[in-house]
Amino acid sequence: MKIALSAWKDHISTVFDTADQLLVLEIDETGRQKRTMVKLNPADVAGRANQIKQMQIDVLICGAVSRPLEASLISLGIRVHGFVRGPVEEVLAAFQNGNLDQAIFAMPGCLVRGCAGNRRQKRRRRGLAA
Repeated sequence: MKIALSAWKDHISTVFDTADQLLVLEIDETGRQKRTMVKLNPADVAGRANQIKQMQIDVLICGAVSRPLEASLISLGIRVHGFVRGPVEEVLAAFQNGNLDQAIFAMPGCLVRGCAGNRRQKRRRRGLAA
């Protein structure tokens, strides 16, 4: 499994659309991790989504993410956990333990499941696709 976290110093980047690097973790069957910092090049939605897809990322954990970029990533089969904040190591541990939905990891103004989760819930209530 490959997990990417938008990172700035030792924290999750506030806005993914303008983030310039990802911490990519490749976790093998034994649980060993290989960590790599990757520079994000494309500034446009399609280019950024395609770069992440080409890296074979399964899960992206990031701060605020625009609807078009989130939709593009999801359409490429990438699970997006957006509107997340906190120190990278704490966020990663929370993800691995299934605790990423705790309020402490939600960006200000976002409820426990994060703003992206709230958007999806609202769309479902209106009968739109997730």
